[in-house]
Amino acid sequence: MVLALTIFMPLLIRVNGKISLGHLGAGYLGLLLLGSASMAIGTLGSALGRTQVLAAIFSGCMVTAMVLCWMLVHVTERPLNDLFASLALHNKHFQPFQQGAIHLRDVVYYLMVTTVGLFAAVRVMEARRWR
Repeated sequence: MVLALTIFMPLLIRVNGKISLGHLGAGYLGLLLLGSASMAIGTLGSALGRTQVLAAIFSGCMVTAMVLCWMLVHVTERPLNDLFASLALHNKHFQPFQQGAIHLRDVVYYLMVTTVGLFAAVRVMEARRWR
């Protein structure tokens, strides 16, 4: 919903200038996928925490850890460098969207992070219900 509120900015630019609709669409798709992955991780953190404070801490730590992985890419050597680049929520998988390109591997990555986060949250809630 917040992302939809930003559509007026490109429309204002389009009135007096040129804008590439392909770049715009790819950027919005990337932001939508990044947001869905972050929300799924946050939902998992919320399912893990027994209180709202713990849920916020778990969610924030998990999302921050995945975002900070791209900073670790610059300071680590070769074997860990590739691992952190693959785990990073933002750097490797979001850059093509910023450049106006949509790669299937990046779309699949964000969809898998979303699916795994929501699946794990459902499993945690089901396990809690049976206790």
